[in-house]
Amino acid sequence: MKIIKDKKFLRNIAQQLDLFNTIGGGVSETYVDVKKYKKGAVINIWAAGVNPEAFKVVLHNNQLTVYSVLHSEHNPQLAAPLFNKVFMLPPAVNLGKIEALYQEGQLKVKLPYYESVGEPREIEIKQL
Repeated sequence: MKIIKDKKFLRNIAQQLDLFNTIGGGVSETYVDVKKYKKGAVINIWAAGVNPEAFKVVLHNNQLTVYSVLHSEHNPQLAAPLFNKVFMLPPAVNLGKIEALYQEGQLKVKLPYYESVGEPREIEIKQL
């Protein structure tokens, strides 16, 4: 049996094994719940063992992507995705007022509706 003597190689392999072991056995399933209210909606995401810094929320047009990435403590270039979810937002959501906050192990993304959604309003007819 040959022993690997390259310590740098062993450290890199150990870090990768530690990272993948954490993913395989140390991270629980992510739970997503979407609740709709009269003035907006809230996306609640629970992921045990995931640091708040690991979550990312990205808005592109009417597409909201929420994901988290586990980075190796020893090698910042080594990372593995833990969770990725894409939400197609309806036109009623006011994209400029979306908020995300992390509290007590839970990520909440607030999706406020435009104030006039669902209420009829009369459109003025302009004469030219």
